[in-house]
Amino acid sequence: MLITLLQSSRFKGQLFTPSDPKQNLIFLAVMCISLLFLIVGNKISNSSNDKNKRYSKRAFRREGIRIGLSKKQIALLESFIKVYHVSKPFALLSNTRTLNNTLAQALRDITHMEAPPSVVEERKLNIYRIKQRIERVFAETNQITDTRKLKLSQDVTFKMDNGNRYSSVITANLKEFYCARVPVGKRGSQVKWSKGTRLNILIWGADGEEYTFSSKVLGYNSVKGITSVFLQHSNKISRAYHRKFRRKTIKRPCYLFPIKIQITGIGKRERKEAVVQKNMGRMGTLIDLSAGGCSLQTSRPLNKGELIKLSFEPMKGSPVVTYGKIVDTRSQSRIYTSIHIMFTRASSKNLNRINEYVYDFE
Repeated sequence: MLITLLQSSRFKGQLFTPSDPKQNLIFLAVMCISLLFLIVGNKISNSSNDKNKRYSKRAFRREGIRIGLSKKQIALLESFIKVYHVSKPFALLSNTRTLNNTLAQALRDITHMEAPPSVVEERKLNIYRIKQRIERVFAETNQITDTRKLKLSQDVTFKMDNGNRYSSVITANLKEFYCARVPVGKRGSQVKWSKGTRLNILIWGADGEEYTFSSKVLGYNSVKGITSVFLQHSNKISRAYHRKFRRKTIKRPCYLFPIKIQITGIGKRERKEAVVQKNMGRMGTLIDLSAGGCSLQTSRPLNKGELIKLSFEPMKGSPVVTYGKIVDTRSQSRIYTSIHIMFTRASSKNLNRINEYVYDFE
């Protein structure tokens, strides 16, 4: 039958007549575009299906437990996935914009929550603790371990044995050495050290963590017009403080009250009572603040190990009262002393007010 058709004059002309080249090109172009749309559409569909396959409550909970979140915190995140239609649920388990936006939305919605104030404050605190824990995991996996990773314009501080500190910035970082701007002293003159001098240097990581290491002075020269000290690289960088919470600089007045432990009774009847010495209060200035502690300056120093009551306003109209222990003191001059305090007790409401200042969710 097919042979008959080919031999017939009617079909013979139609099948073997040369086609128009222009029409062929148009036909091929249309076919290519259609094929391209099919491929892209298929990939998007497969990608969407893969994402749905990858996400499961079991996998999400397992990852949450792995990074140290509590079951209550994981359940809270799972509720956010449903309420806010989070398209990438696993992004909530890392330090991402998705996490920040979702937590910010949750904090805003808490104001409309019909629950006792204590329940509301506890929920807010759990939201902040989720962020703190994930930040801590991020900090531990992104530690600065080598001076070759220092970035241009990164802030550094030279710490002297006599307690003096000089601020500087990184001006260059090469394979053989790195450079920092020569610091300026109180009288406005440049501070220089002789070649071969060992210097203690402080830097701050992405999480606000303080790191310390030592470098040797190799010499001096100008780097892009900036007088700089050339320093030997170091791969022995350690944390100065193992902070669990993000810190934020602040300059606000505060009031300190020493706490005295009074012991009454003997033996089994012995009782200890913390008494705030209100008549011995003194004023200071907050330097930095976190949910775990703070640093401040005062002209009337207290001793390391002492317990104190601290009151301040991180934001105007938002009073905070905490109790803490002095973990370090440093003399900055003949007048001022820097005091580092670890909080030992604070209500959920007060911690939330501190976190509200430290984090820029809202």
